[in-house]
Amino acid sequence: MRKTIQTLKAKAACAAIRTRNILHNEAGDFYISDGVKIIIAVVLGALLLAALTLIFNDTVIPRITREIEGLFGP
Repeated sequence: MRKTIQTLKAKAACAAIRTRNILHNEAGDFYISDGVKIIIAVVLGALLLAALTLIFNDTVIPRITREIEGLFGP
């Protein structure tokens, strides 16, 4: 039982040291790379949304309108 408690204390101390080192790390590498990834995702999402909007407004919706008018029109 004593060995288990000592092992848990040692693991907790190691975790605390690792956490302290991570929090004191001021390199900023992760923040820059994550920021670039987010910016790329936003730009690609905006381009995809613009392309889909253009396709739907110019092609799909007019065709659906013509088909519906063809079915129910005079």
